[in-house]
This record gives sequence, structure tokens and C-alpha cells, in this order.
Amino acid sequence: MSQQDFLAQFSTNPLYNTKAVAQETGVPADTFRAWERRYGVPQPHRTHGGHRLYSERDIAIIRWLRDRTAEGMTISQAIARMTSEGDTSLTWLDTAVDTEPHSWERLNRQFYLALTDFDEKQAEKIISEAFALYSLDAVFFKLIQPTMNEIGDQWHQGKITVTAEHFATQFIRRKLSSIFNTYTITEGRGVVLVGCAPSEQHDLGTLLLSVLLVRHGWQVVYLGPQVPLKDLLDTIHRLQPDIVCLSAATIETALELIEIGRAVMTMPPPCPRFGFGGRAFNQNKALISKVPGLFLGEDAQEAIETIADVLGNHASS
Repeated sequence: MSQQDFLAQFSTNPLYNTKAVAQETGVPADTFRAWERRYGVPQPHRTHGGHRLYSERDIAIIRWLRDRTAEGMTISQAIARMTSEGDTSLTWLDTAVDTEPHSWERLNRQFYLALTDFDEKQAEKIISEAFALYSLDAVFFKLIQPTMNEIGDQWHQGKITVTAEHFATQFIRRKLSSIFNTYTITEGRGVVLVGCAPSEQHDLGTLLLSVLLVRHGWQVVYLGPQVPLKDLLDTIHRLQPDIVCLSAATIETALELIEIGRAVMTMPPPCPRFGFGGRAFNQNKALISKVPGLFLGEDAQEAIETIADVLGNHASS
């Protein structure tokens, strides 16, 4: 490919604002603005109002610098390498193009293999790289959640051992728990009870949902796996939450939520909303209509949006 053809892949039209670039690259806006101030890279266009607009070429530069720092270079070393190759060759841009489409795919595959191979050191390295490159929410939605789903599917199909599934589950649980414990939300958008059906032991999805909820300002009471109906009703009466969210991974545990949904929704005022979700409902859509209450969605991201939409301004503050 000639240099002219190569450069044609990247538009220099200033189209993307700072927020869009941060979402596209996973690099915090403060980080690439600091690169710009200190090293003059990237070089966004400034509007009459002083706002930055970035081109596709700027985005490629940011991605390349991100990947080099993830490999262990300092940002000054990465800038020096980039500029030493000169504006005429631009071979570094080729690296940016080749690596970016495979970034999440690479991290997901390596993370899955490390966990199912009981390689804690490698799994730690991969997740640390992800947290260094991307926002917390991006790591939750694009690495942890897909890996959890794949491991769950492979275990249900008998393609990985119970011990491998347990190892992976405990590794991810420790990470999520440590993040959850950094938040102490005692007032805010509303109170949310989160847990699992009475016989449901798989709680990673509910733990991830709890982490996301506290990050979005909700007061979360996390009940964990196997929540008995009587104890749940006693807790609701005591805490008076705005919504109760329970999860089920199998048909058997999903059917347990029918009784729970009826019991919660017929409680005397103030009666909370009842929401449910989990692997069982994603794979057996007919179950959704059987459970009284609100289906929260197929993943944690949809659940967050559903909870926010339903409660709106009616949540306690």
C-alpha cells in the first residue's frame, strides 16, 4: 500500500468531540488532553467557541499511544518512538489500525483462557491491563460480563470442569467485591435490594449489577445468593426499598420467583417494585411472562437503564 493510499484510511475532518473520543478509545479525556498540552499530540481542531474536535487520524494516534503505554512504555518514550519514525513513513499508524479491532477480542480470549487454566497471575495481568486502558464501565460490559457469560455457558454444556468454573467465579467475585466495597452510598437516588432466588447459588450477575448501581449513585443492599422468601419480606418491611431485584440462572430457580413476585407486589404500602432477570430468562423467553413484576433486561447494562427509567424521580432521596 502506498503512503497516499494508507493515509486515505484516516479522515482529517474534525468531527468528534472529547466525550466521543474517550468512549471510542477508552482513554480518559484528561489523559489525552494532558498529552496534547505536554507533547502536542494529538492536535485537535478548535472551534470558534474553543471546543476541541478530533479527526479519525487523531483517534488512531491516541489508540497507538494507549497500546504502547500498555506494553510498558512511558508516554514520553511512546511519543519519542512515534516521532522518530517521522511523518513520512507513518508506519506506527499501521500498528494502530491493525491492533484496535482485535483489542477487546484479544483481552476476552486471553482472560477466558487464563481463568479456565487456573492461571491467576495471567488473569490478574490481563484485568489490570484492561483497567489501565479503559473506563470501569467498559471493563465491566466488554470484558468481565462477556467472560462470565462464556464461562457459565461452557460449564452448563460440560465443556469446562466445575473446579475451573469455581476458580473463575471466585477470581471475578474478589474483583467485583473489592470495587463494591470502595463505595459507601448512604443517601442518594433510592434504595435497591439485590439478590438471588431462594435456591440460586450463582450470584456474579447480581454482584456486577450491585457494583454498577452504587457507581450510579443508588443505595444498594446486596443480599447475595439463596435469599429465602420469608427473610426477604422481613427485610423489605424493615428497609422499605424502592425496588427489589432478584436473579435466576436455571428454570427451576426462575420458577421460584413467581411466588416471590406475587408476595412482594401484594405487600401493603409502601410496596416496592419487583424486578427480575438472569440467564434463565435470557435463554427461555417464555419464562418472562410467568413471573409477576418487571423484567430488567438481558444484561447488567440494560438492568441499570430499566431501573433508572422505572423509578425516575419517584425514588426516595
